[in-house]
Amino acid sequence: LADVKQADLFALWQQLDALKLATPNIGTVTDMICCPGLDFCSLANAGSIGVAKEINEALDDMDYIHDIGDLKINMSGCMNGCAHQSVGHIGILGVDKKGAEWYQLTLGGSSENQAAIGERLGPAIAKDQVTKAITTILDVYINQRLDDESFLDMVNRVGITPFKEQVYADN
Repeated sequence: LADVKQADLFALWQQLDALKLATPNIGTVTDMICCPGLDFCSLANAGSIGVAKEINEALDDMDYIHDIGDLKINMSGCMNGCAHQSVGHIGILGVDKKGAEWYQLTLGGSSENQAAIGERLGPAIAKDQVTKAITTILDVYINQRLDDESFLDMVNRVGITPFKEQVYADN
């Protein structure tokens, strides 16, 4: 915001903070790439903005968020993949199953120098299970990573099985 006077900056920040638009989350797991989904796109099979908001609300501990480190979540509401979910460290793809919103999860994707397409975790999960699945994936990462090991490095080291076992443990 180049045109804001320095004297007005704090008041602007307070207003943005009241609207939940001032979170210092650049480069964190809550800085998601997300298409508009069903809310604004006629091509979408599933919503994405509401799911992203729910995930962000579940991840409200800044110490935990910074402990996770650089982890990219990309979510698209249809196969067009506008948010490039296939190259997200965690990818979320909305799919339609008999008129209901379901989501396919992938792990290990990357658009960085070692580019990779994420591996499908398992069957699609219902909309009301997405946030729990994401927090479970993050818990597995936190509990099984080596010192300073990134999410991608851990997925490459152990594969998707430990994540899959925990996400689908109740099924």
